[in-house]
Amino acid sequence: MSGHTHLAGIIPVANLDTDFDLDVPPFLLPIERGFTAIQKSVFECAMAGCQTIWIAANDDLAPIVRKHIGEWVYDPVHYKRDLTKFYREVRKEIPIYYAPIHPKDRDKRDSYGWSVLYGMYSAWLVSYKISKWVVPDKYFISFPMGMYDIYNLRGHRKEILSQKSNFFLTHDGKSVKNNEHLAFTMFGEDFKKCRRAVNRKTTREYLPPGPDEEIPSRKRPIEERWSARFFGFNDIFEEIDETNASKVEVEWYHNISTWEGYRTYLGSEHVIEKPYKRLTGPHQHAKMCMEVEEE
Repeated sequence: MSGHTHLAGIIPVANLDTDFDLDVPPFLLPIERGFTAIQKSVFECAMAGCQTIWIAANDDLAPIVRKHIGEWVYDPVHYKRDLTKFYREVRKEIPIYYAPIHPKDRDKRDSYGWSVLYGMYSAWLVSYKISKWVVPDKYFISFPMGMYDIYNLRGHRKEILSQKSNFFLTHDGKSVKNNEHLAFTMFGEDFKKCRRAVNRKTTREYLPPGPDEEIPSRKRPIEERWSARFFGFNDIFEEIDETNASKVEVEWYHNISTWEGYRTYLGSEHVIEKPYKRLTGPHQHAKMCMEVEEE
């Protein structure tokens, strides 16, 4: 097995459920002056060592996110090194891609957790069509509404990039498997197990065939169809392998997917310091006959 790990960052945006009751997407809420929740997740993926970032956003939100985030971001570790004379030459750019949920899954399996799984599938499918050599080896999932010290991930890149075991952030012993918006990693095999479990546990449009029926003919009540729409993280990610997993306990954590949680975070002493502006974008690829972005 190669020592290099292609880590793909997955940021779910589609089907994010909050109680803010706003016309503005909740992931654009500020968590620091000039620094939003979605920018936090993009920077977190870059800090974790991702080589690509995939944002699961449907067509109604993707243009908004693209305008705010851009098409690529710098790797903060290689942005400026004091010991390197020509540090601009060694900067690494991390491309950002946008993946909408497939129409066949909408209103059937499209819970917020399913956005993670479909983002992973899109990353694998697009990469595989290019070349098997660029297929991600591992996936790092960051939730925009989970607040904690993202700078601490820099010291855990080795565990995050490990091809032998998964990585989980925890708080008070709880992780994403307890419905917390804490970052974690998955392998392709974990994705297969989770997808199969969701398809196995969800209800369908028709009731199972009765003793005298060869095929289903009785429909379920509308409110009982496709229960996977309401699955939490504990249902979606139950099958992720935790064997020898690296678990890092964060000192503080806030879930800002609720108004009360957002108020608590803003009123607390905990702050996620805004990175240098050029590390959070938005960066756009230069078009033909256009000047390259100046420093």
